[in-house]
Amino acid sequence: MYIILDKNLKRVATLSTNSDANPFWGEVVERQIADDNSNSDDGITGVSTFNSTDPNANSKSWNDTLTGLTMLQSAPAAQYLTVGNSVAVYDDVHNHWRIYRIYQVDETIDATSGAHLVTVDAINLAIYKLNKTIPPQKEIKDCKLDQAMQWIMADTGWDLQNNCSSGLFADISFDGTASSQAALQTVLSTYDAEADAYCHIDSNGIVTDLILELADQLGEDEGKSITYGQNMLSVQRETVDTNLVTKLYIVGANNASIASVNNGKNYITDVSANSLYNTDQNTWLEGTITSDTITEPKALLDWGLRELRLYNHPRINYAVEVTQDFQANLGDTIKVIDLSMNPILTTEARVIQQTTSESDPSQNKVVLGEFSTVKVITPAFIRNMEQRWNDHVKKLFEDARENANAATVSLITPLGSTWYNTDTSKRVIARLFIEGENVTSYLSPQAFNWQKINMDGTRDIGWEADHAKDGYQVTIEPPFVGTLLVTIDDTYVKDEAEMWIDTSNSADGSWNKLWETKDAANKDFNGDQHIGALQFSYLLSDGSVLSSYHYTKDKSHSDCEFIKWNTDGTLQSMMFVTGGGHCGSFGYDEGSNTIYTEIKDQNDGKYYLVTMAYQANTSASNITKWCQVKQYFRVNVDLKNNLWLGSTTSGKVYVCQISDLQAGNFKPIIEFKLQDFKWKPLPAGTTNNGAYNTLQANGISYPFAFFTAGDVNNADDKHVMCINLITQSMVFDYVVEPMQDIKLAVPLENGGHLEPEGIYEDVNNSRLIVGFNVSEYRDAAHTVSIAHSALYTAPLKIRDDSKDLAVEYPEQDEGENDEAEQPVIAGNDNADDSDASSDSDEDGDELIGEGTEIEDGDND
Repeated sequence: MYIILDKNLKRVATLSTNSDANPFWGEVVERQIADDNSNSDDGITGVSTFNSTDPNANSKSWNDTLTGLTMLQSAPAAQYLTVGNSVAVYDDVHNHWRIYRIYQVDETIDATSGAHLVTVDAINLAIYKLNKTIPPQKEIKDCKLDQAMQWIMADTGWDLQNNCSSGLFADISFDGTASSQAALQTVLSTYDAEADAYCHIDSNGIVTDLILELADQLGEDEGKSITYGQNMLSVQRETVDTNLVTKLYIVGANNASIASVNNGKNYITDVSANSLYNTDQNTWLEGTITSDTITEPKALLDWGLRELRLYNHPRINYAVEVTQDFQANLGDTIKVIDLSMNPILTTEARVIQQTTSESDPSQNKVVLGEFSTVKVITPAFIRNMEQRWNDHVKKLFEDARENANAATVSLITPLGSTWYNTDTSKRVIARLFIEGENVTSYLSPQAFNWQKINMDGTRDIGWEADHAKDGYQVTIEPPFVGTLLVTIDDTYVKDEAEMWIDTSNSADGSWNKLWETKDAANKDFNGDQHIGALQFSYLLSDGSVLSSYHYTKDKSHSDCEFIKWNTDGTLQSMMFVTGGGHCGSFGYDEGSNTIYTEIKDQNDGKYYLVTMAYQANTSASNITKWCQVKQYFRVNVDLKNNLWLGSTTSGKVYVCQISDLQAGNFKPIIEFKLQDFKWKPLPAGTTNNGAYNTLQANGISYPFAFFTAGDVNNADDKHVMCINLITQSMVFDYVVEPMQDIKLAVPLENGGHLEPEGIYEDVNNSRLIVGFNVSEYRDAAHTVSIAHSALYTAPLKIRDDSKDLAVEYPEQDEGENDEAEQPVIAGNDNADDSDASSDSDEDGDELIGEGTEIEDGDND
């Protein structure tokens, strides 16, 4: 609905598509908060500020027009379409109106019908008024945003609503000849702000206020997505690489350098980006950024790494034509998906320009731009969709149906294939590989058809019926003797993984914050202050928290503190552990008050797996050693299943039975590397430039293991991964998306942190609990921030396989719908029977193959 206002801003007529009294057409409302790349001047300035590192703030340009509104001159309301009057457009999302002052009127005669027409163009009344106002000459040194806006808004008749958090000081100059609108455009770029102008109209048609609003960022991020074939009619992708840089020189205030913390180099590079975008691999695409405020080398390097991610790719804009039912507002963050585009369009960007028309909704479109922080790799939201709906795996199964040689079944027997007097049971695990990729996680339990062939060649139908629903793992008990076969029925291939992180229950898709440390006097018994940098934290039954903290003040050895926190985030007590190390992960049994961790004995210099009781405000004195190990492990335990899990900085993962460790024997029953799941652990002594994964923590809840990764310098993505320990297949690899998954008081682009830490499954509540070190402001001006620690929860969803039909075996298996049949013969029981040594996928022909033969052993 539109309202026509007279020169005094009083309501004189109403235009509506629901009424035939005043037909209108042709009008288009075009609003923007930034120019697209073709119009902007995005030079690499990289000037750091207190509140922003947005290299494209100078692209911001506010404009708001209504053009082409056409009516029959004989229509009653047409008489009011005159220069100086205004058209008000209602914004039903924000419940206010925008006023457009008519500045041009065209009267014409339609050549076909002979009808007399009137067409008007109009501009936002605030822009019109600011264009007609010239602020007096003035120069303001170290000017704040409020000061600049007071000078600009004087005598305009508009009220300022400043919602910006900018703490920037800048030198602002008014020359006495430029308009307030020109000055405002300069301020928007300088202070990295966005503008909107609107009013409220009462029931009598009277305008009650005129408001110019400034914000750090207009719009919302509500998880909206545009998908081709659903709510997208067309899309145009424009790519510009004028500012692409793969080698970035970094200069700090007073010519400060990063060389002392960057192996003597005053620059950083992106090898991957150079390989992708530079045609001459012997050279680099070079650029320089300078900070006016940063002098400390490590802080300067962190800033440079963050900035390089903004320049290491071509900049992209998208013009998207959407269906009439799709609603997006200026400034909104939108996800755009077109899987048919080449390369595939999977991006996240903000609405920088919006076109709407009430009379012709087919004109509706949005321009999505990367004028702020950019993402060039597949965005996290797409990868997080793939953790549940994996088109890649689906294609693998389709390929396997066409090519039988693409699929192989691997049977592993962790406890061997020969019965001995001490054996009470054995496990046989089936895993399906397609083109070498483990896809077992996408098979329903009903997909696994186990068959037992007796020694005389007959099938044991009764045994098969008893184990028809066992899934990928079957447990056999003595006196089982014979050959075990398994076939895979592709009727039960699933599009979903067996488990995924499900944020659909949250209104905005974000993770829920459970607890956080409080910025208070949190001193421990040594007098040290604590608020952040917690490593691994457990939420206890009474709402308190037990966490580990790496103590680094004593340079002669690496120590640990276990800290107990109150429900309000204040420190309750602390226990000091000499030689406790980084303690990136640990286990805790609340019932017995027992900590499971690792120490380096200061007497013999050796590592030991240990337990200890938590003792408040003292040094640990009741340490019980289990067994000696050769290196540092991130430790976690699953007491219900008697399992210990440890991971190393190099990405190796071991699972042991606790009873073995208590007996002094380090005998892993499962071994693998995180590199097998496409993670690249950060090598020791290396600064993460985004090419690696900085491993943080791990947890075990058999059969699943959970891992977190993400550097404190924000160079790499923040990952949460789940692995099925039985099949050693990836269940999900979730990329935590800043501001969407985790709401940040200090955004990463403003110098904030989001560092994942401890992780464990809260089985009773079907959720993951993950710790993060994040930043928060300490002052109202948002110039000082500190790091603190928090616990977040992400709901876990289990795939529902209950509706799958029970497997009915035919008398003679004709192999219909079978992906592969892999009977595998296990070797003699003197061989290495660990999961790690049974990983070979070359166990014989996948259609005929051999058998897993279970036999009697030596009874002596």
